[in-house]
Amino acid sequence: MRIDEDLPLEPEPEPEPVVVYERRKVSFWRKLGGGSLSVSVIVHVILLCIGAVWVFRIIPPPPEKKVDFLQTGGGGGSPASQEKSMQKQRMSMIRPNMSRVVVEGQATQIALPDQDESSQMATLGQIGQGGMSGGLGGSGSGGGRGDGHGKGFGSGVGPGNAMGTGLGNPFGMIGENENALEGSFYDLKQTSRKKDSEMTNEKIRDVIYEFCSRGWKESILDDYYKASTKLYQTKVYIPIMSADGAPAAFNCEKEVQPSRWIVVYRGVVTPPRSGKYRFVGAGDDVLVVRFNGKHVFDHGFTSGTAGVSIAGTGIDFLKGNTENPDWEKKFRREYPMKIPVKYYEYDSTRNWNGAIGGLAEGAEFTAEAGVKYPIEILISEIPGGLFCASLLIEEIGEKYAASPSGAPVFPLFRLDNELPPVSNADNAPPFAQDGPVWKRLPGRGKLGL
Repeated sequence: MRIDEDLPLEPEPEPEPVVVYERRKVSFWRKLGGGSLSVSVIVHVILLCIGAVWVFRIIPPPPEKKVDFLQTGGGGGSPASQEKSMQKQRMSMIRPNMSRVVVEGQATQIALPDQDESSQMATLGQIGQGGMSGGLGGSGSGGGRGDGHGKGFGSGVGPGNAMGTGLGNPFGMIGENENALEGSFYDLKQTSRKKDSEMTNEKIRDVIYEFCSRGWKESILDDYYKASTKLYQTKVYIPIMSADGAPAAFNCEKEVQPSRWIVVYRGVVTPPRSGKYRFVGAGDDVLVVRFNGKHVFDHGFTSGTAGVSIAGTGIDFLKGNTENPDWEKKFRREYPMKIPVKYYEYDSTRNWNGAIGGLAEGAEFTAEAGVKYPIEILISEIPGGLFCASLLIEEIGEKYAASPSGAPVFPLFRLDNELPPVSNADNAPPFAQDGPVWKRLPGRGKLGL
């Protein structure tokens, strides 16, 4: 045995650990400098938001459109109104080169006399429950065109901060009145759910005809938009004005464009004395009256009871100057006027004189004092632009003063003692100042009430 075999063996030294440094994988986004770019984008977005808020705070919103019920003077008013009238003339008239609106002079300001609270017509500001934002309403104290006492637009006692005209709403009063007919507004361009009804100028004539021929049933109009606001009317006397006045009057101008709308007034009346009567008037575009369940008046650019446009050559037929078998069938059904129709022309109704013969004389009817008679009145605007309507009444046997044109001056059909101001606007017929006042009785105008 060798000596070195008995000695313990020395352990072999452990190998030193090898440290491997792994290089982190850099994303493609970071290679492009995405980190700093993200920070920069976030900073710029914050700056843009701050800038946008600052800009919108210092730039005021555009002024809200205001509708003024003051009629245009001199037969037409502004060039824009003239253009609307000419467009309407081309759409609804058959006879060429026939002027719908004659413009002479400039618009004249009209002021209403003070009225008592019970008979004063509602103003546009009252309809809007406190005025139309920033313009026609507001309370105040003082006079003139600023803060002040006096008649005007707004929920307070004056025209507010905007320059209210003080002219009452010709479509009726906002508050329920026992002396007035109840008026409802319908927009036939949209359904009751505010969807497009695809209504056209031709289709609306069919709807009005159906409504008239089927007994003025409200259910016929149930499918169309109906304004929640009701107005109360004591007379129909609306010289030429913008057609957007009706939606504004019924507080729905933000939802309704000023065309293809109708208004229906209903009530129960009795005459001041027993006798025979007939209505005289005209409407642009439609004016129809049903009295005691029978049509007694229908005259305008469109016949509601015949469902056709009569402007232009249609008047030749109604005057008895031409024959038309097709039209004879149409007007034989519900049309109340006796053909040939009798027309009255006035110096202040130049448009109606040329386009639809002037004011027309309705059918004769009998009414006894104290007896209840349901009455319904329909007015409508079809193509839009301008609107006007006036309804007068003749008592058979009475003598009336003659106008400069030779036509008699009839009184307004009215249910109160208040008279509208004399207007120099076109299609504002003269009327007798001392005419009789009919009485409104309880009821809504349905037959038998």
